Amino acid sequence: MPKPVVLLSPRFHAALKNLSDADLARIEAALQIIPDCFGHPHPHGGISIRRLRKNVFECRAGLKVRLLFRQNGDALEFFFVGNHDEVRRVIQDL
Repeated sequence: MPKPVVLLSPRFHAALKNLSDADLARIEAALQIIPDCFGHPHPHGGISIRRLRKNVFECRAGLKVRLLFRQNGDALEFFFVGNHDEVRRVIQDL
Protein backbone atom coordinates (compact mmCIF):
# COMPACT_ATOMS: atom_id res chain seq x y z
CA MET A 1 0.00 0.00 0.00
CA PRO A 2 1.46 3.39 -0.94
CA LYS A 3 2.13 5.99 1.71
CA PRO A 4 -0.96 8.24 2.04
CA VAL A 5 -0.87 11.87 0.94
CA VAL A 6 -1.70 14.50 3.58
CA LEU A 7 -4.33 17.07 2.60
CA LEU A 8 -5.33 20.06 4.75
CA SER A 9 -8.82 21.53 4.52
CA PRO A 10 -9.44 25.30 4.46
CA ARG A 11 -10.92 25.01 7.98
CA PHE A 12 -7.76 23.30 9.18
CA HIS A 13 -5.56 26.00 7.60
CA ALA A 14 -7.67 28.74 9.22
CA ALA A 15 -7.33 27.15 12.68
CA LEU A 16 -3.54 27.11 12.37
CA LYS A 17 -3.44 30.92 12.34
CA ASN A 18 -4.56 31.04 15.99
CA LEU A 19 -1.90 28.70 17.38
CA SER A 20 1.45 29.33 19.02
CA ASP A 21 4.72 28.67 17.23
CA ALA A 22 5.31 25.70 19.56
CA ASP A 23 1.92 24.16 18.68
CA LEU A 24 2.55 24.75 14.97
CA ALA A 25 5.89 22.94 15.23
CA ARG A 26 4.23 19.96 16.96
CA ILE A 27 1.49 19.86 14.32
CA GLU A 28 4.04 19.97 11.51
CA ALA A 29 5.96 17.11 13.11
CA ALA A 30 2.78 15.03 13.49
CA LEU A 31 1.80 15.68 9.86
CA GLN A 32 5.20 14.45 8.72
CA ILE A 33 5.04 11.29 10.85
CA ILE A 34 1.46 10.21 10.25
CA PRO A 35 1.77 8.97 6.63
CA ASP A 36 4.35 6.42 7.78
CA CYS A 37 2.35 5.39 10.85
CA PHE A 38 -1.24 5.25 9.62
CA GLY A 39 -2.43 1.67 9.34
CA HIS A 40 0.42 0.33 11.46
CA PRO A 41 -0.73 0.09 15.09
CA HIS A 42 2.59 -0.04 16.90
CA PRO A 43 4.66 2.74 15.29
CA HIS A 44 2.07 5.46 16.00
CA GLY A 45 2.36 5.30 19.79
CA GLY A 46 3.75 8.82 20.07
CA ILE A 47 0.91 10.52 18.22
CA SER A 48 -1.85 8.16 19.38
CA ILE A 49 -3.93 7.63 16.27
CA ARG A 50 -7.44 6.61 17.31
CA ARG A 51 -10.58 5.86 15.34
CA LEU A 52 -13.44 8.01 16.66
CA ARG A 53 -16.09 7.22 14.04
CA LYS A 54 -16.29 4.90 11.04
CA ASN A 55 -13.94 7.08 8.98
CA VAL A 56 -12.88 9.81 11.43
CA PHE A 57 -9.56 9.55 13.21
CA GLU A 58 -7.79 11.61 15.84
CA CYS A 59 -4.10 12.04 16.50
CA ARG A 60 -2.15 14.10 19.01
CA ALA A 61 0.24 16.92 18.32
CA GLY A 62 1.48 17.43 21.87
CA LEU A 63 -0.50 17.09 25.07
CA LYS A 64 -3.25 19.60 24.33
CA VAL A 65 -3.62 19.71 20.54
CA ARG A 66 -5.67 17.14 18.65
CA LEU A 67 -6.01 16.74 14.88
CA LEU A 68 -9.05 15.19 13.20
CA PHE A 69 -8.81 13.56 9.79
CA ARG A 70 -10.54 11.20 7.39
CA GLN A 71 -9.10 8.60 5.08
CA ASN A 72 -10.16 9.20 1.50
CA GLY A 73 -8.55 6.69 -0.83
CA ASP A 74 -4.80 7.27 -0.73
CA ALA A 75 -5.19 10.56 1.13
CA LEU A 76 -5.56 11.58 4.75
CA GLU A 77 -7.70 14.73 4.87
CA PHE A 78 -7.14 16.80 8.00
CA PHE A 79 -10.21 18.91 8.74
CA PHE A 80 -10.02 20.07 12.36
CA VAL A 81 -7.45 21.12 14.94
CA GLY A 82 -8.35 21.84 18.56
CA ASN A 83 -8.19 20.67 22.14
CA HIS A 84 -9.87 17.59 23.61
CA ASP A 85 -13.15 19.36 24.46
CA GLU A 86 -13.39 21.00 21.02
CA VAL A 87 -12.85 17.63 19.35
CA ARG A 88 -15.65 16.10 21.44
CA ARG A 89 -18.04 18.84 20.28
CA VAL A 90 -17.09 18.36 16.64
CA ILE A 91 -17.51 14.59 16.87
CA GLN A 92 -21.01 14.99 18.34
CA ASP A 93 -22.02 16.97 15.26
CA LEU A 94 -20.77 14.35 12.78
